[in-house]
Amino acid sequence: MNKSLFAALLAAAFAMPFAAQAEGSYVKLAVGQSNYSDISPVVPDLKPTGVLLGLGYSFDKTWDVELGYIHFGDGKHSETVGGTTSSLKMKTQSIYLAGIGNLPVTDAFSVFGKLGIAVNQSKATGTIGTVVNSEDNSKVQGLIGAGLNYQFTKELAGQIDYTYFGKVSDGAMKLSLVSVGLRYGF
Repeated sequence: MNKSLFAALLAAAFAMPFAAQAEGSYVKLAVGQSNYSDISPVVPDLKPTGVLLGLGYSFDKTWDVELGYIHFGDGKHSETVGGTTSSLKMKTQSIYLAGIGNLPVTDAFSVFGKLGIAVNQSKATGTIGTVVNSEDNSKVQGLIGAGLNYQFTKELAGQIDYTYFGKVSDGAMKLSLVSVGLRYGF
């Protein structure tokens, strides 16, 4: 794991107990489907399972700020042409900071939009026969998203979320995540 990602995760882990003391703070855990798209004309979209861990603060019912970590999963593709096997493995992690605007529809149901910035760390490993090529890439990119929130209890909410991260590497590849998760407020 990249040292800067590890340091950010460690800082978030130390901040959680303090956030738990602050009214309005929350933690979020979500699982979903990542979509690595536009990798190349010959590689189809890769759709591995991604996980998200977030720590946020609700200023009021309308505005939140959220810091999170996402592992988009390992996207894999392989094919054999003329007896030669080629394969591709994509792996991306992100740390993000986003502002979230909530629009209450009922007391329990709301819709939200988010806008933020993400630091993305991607690694691609390609193999053709016995030749292996690997490339690491870090890129800061904006993110945009929207979702639905349902408040089960005062503390516990369920969320469905779509977030688009744009081009997370120097190539044409784009990345997004559709997730379902739980949010626990303190």
